[in-house]
Amino acid sequence: MPAFTYKIEKKAKDKGDYRITKYGQVAEFSLREMSRNIEQIKKQAREMEANAKLQNALAENIRRANPELLAYMKKLSPKKRFALTMLAIQENKAKQFKDQELQAKCILKTLEKENVLVRNKLKL
Repeated sequence: MPAFTYKIEKKAKDKGDYRITKYGQVAEFSLREMSRNIEQIKKQAREMEANAKLQNALAENIRRANPELLAYMKKLSPKKRFALTMLAIQENKAKQFKDQELQAKCILKTLEKENVLVRNKLKL
């Protein structure tokens, strides 16, 4: 973790309400770096567009390679077809939320460490 310093700017009755300033992180950049960042974001946007097209193409390939699946889907009532589609979507969402949960827990661990560090440095 970078070396930060902390200063109590304003005390309060409850230590939990103290206003604390964190020092030691400065952002310095050039216009050239900013231009590179802009170009990088433009590139990412193009990549996302290409990925969306790829996903559509893959879906079409699945349809074309699995005509029996399409035939099966056509035999289903609209309600059952909807339920099957929703099941696939929900399973995918569950995986995405699990990934986000792991990411949140990682961030939480970092924040908890910083909380202990701030309290120790400021003797709170």
